[in-house]
Amino acid sequence: MRWSLDQLEVLIACAERGSFSAAARHLGRAQSAVSTAIGHLEADLGCTLFDRRGRLPRLTEAGDALVHEARAVIRQCQRLESRALAIAQGEEARLVLAIDEALVEMPQVDETLEALAHHYPALQLTLLYGAQGDIARWVEDRTADLGILLGRLGRGPLLEGVPIAHLRQVLVVGRDHPLAARPSPTPGDLAAHRQLLIASRSEGEAAAPLSAQFWRLNSFYSMAELATRGLGWALVPEHIAQYPPFRDHLVALSGEALGTLPVIEVETVSRRDAAQGPIARWLRRVLGERFRHRRR
Repeated sequence: MRWSLDQLEVLIACAERGSFSAAARHLGRAQSAVSTAIGHLEADLGCTLFDRRGRLPRLTEAGDALVHEARAVIRQCQRLESRALAIAQGEEARLVLAIDEALVEMPQVDETLEALAHHYPALQLTLLYGAQGDIARWVEDRTADLGILLGRLGRGPLLEGVPIAHLRQVLVVGRDHPLAARPSPTPGDLAAHRQLLIASRSEGEAAAPLSAQFWRLNSFYSMAELATRGLGWALVPEHIAQYPPFRDHLVALSGEALGTLPVIEVETVSRRDAAQGPIARWLRRVLGERFRHRRR
């Protein structure tokens, strides 16, 4: 069995064009060459692909089944060629991207992944989702090539963080929390109730609590969920406060008691000693553009 890719392409053209003559015109070949190629393919495969008894050849049952297989083979060959070309041009064949779970519901991230699929169809992508500390650890131990996290990364000898956006935060409590009745709480009001804070990778980087009662969590979504249950007040990114499961159960309060509410950074993180390929650099650039565009 010595069939060729060229024969499969002829088979597909005949099936799609409806006749050997139309396939020949489409392929820019003589009709006799197309007929010969189909005849050789039938001999190689050991079955009749076309019923030639009518005015126009019709696919047999075997031909109809095998033309689908032929299309799959051609698509796989095209993927092989595309991947080989990308590798030859220096593009990453594989990329492991770690994404902070706090960014999962952001359209900027979703749109960037859609664009990535369109621009680099041959890329083998692995997506990992986790808390902020998970992202940094995965990049540090080379489980991931590139990370996207919410919050400023502690500067260390191995990792480099590049800010790409800043997000607004809001002060929220659950609808049944005592502070919900005080739209503009004072520092004393806040200090009298439990505060929910994001946990940092190291104790030295942790934000100082305003209240003597405080819990630290490694997830903004978990903070918002506990706030909906009346277990404390929290500063969370605006998009998380507006997340559908939370928005009807949270009340946004004035943050005047805290001064200017701090913005929170979105960063990409990579190892300092790992060269970033063109796709990783493209991801950083496009993510930054998406966030800037959304702010307008």
